[in-house]
Amino acid sequence: MILHIPHSSTETLNRDILDKEPELLRMTDHFTDELYSSPNATKLVFGVSRLICDVERFENDDEEPMSKLGMGVCYVKNSFSKLLRRVSKEEKKSIIETYYRPHHQRLSDEVDAQLDKGDSALIIDCHSFPNEAYCFNSDFKQLRPDICLGTDEYHTPKELLHKVKKLFLEKGYEVKVDSPYNGTMVPLKHYKKDKRVNSIMIEVNRRLYMDDEGFKTEHFEDLQEELLELLSELESFSY
Repeated sequence: MILHIPHSSTETLNRDILDKEPELLRMTDHFTDELYSSPNATKLVFGVSRLICDVERFENDDEEPMSKLGMGVCYVKNSFSKLLRRVSKEEKKSIIETYYRPHHQRLSDEVDAQLDKGDSALIIDCHSFPNEAYCFNSDFKQLRPDICLGTDEYHTPKELLHKVKKLFLEKGYEVKVDSPYNGTMVPLKHYKKDKRVNSIMIEVNRRLYMDDEGFKTEHFEDLQEELLELLSELESFSY
């Protein structure tokens, strides 16, 4: 099992960012590098803030829908659709070569290593999301669930989705599938090419474990234990 954690970092590489602290508070998947953990899983944490480099975007802006909102692989707009920072072509190229591509290569290599050891590889794409949608979200001003599960038609077996959804429902959480977020991470090398690579995205509502100021609440450890239980179940699950 591979725990892919792309958005937990607040490292901005000393780049000039307008209203940096508020935007980091809003856009970071805080503490997900702690929330998601399993002793037998490989944890792949991206060490740079998504404000600088978002490894879950397509490298080419022409292929990335969010680039039209200024939130492609290098963000230039903030969560209010206002100027965040200016990124030259040279800086963007450097960021992609220094951070984006090496991260994706590590993920691809780890998937290959898992396949070499067994019949399949499982990626858990680990995220959190704000309780209130941003203006560019499809569910703006709508109530958001506790848990969102993102899937891929090719790489998310129905048995895997059913298992994960059932485990969260049994804990009393409200669960939605591919809403308000959809999709899940799969390396391009394997995407739509290798059925042995399974993936599911798990998004937890931040109100379940932190407050509006960015501090953990008393429920953090409870959710952490529940996620550990879930991941342990998935390690032995056949799909």
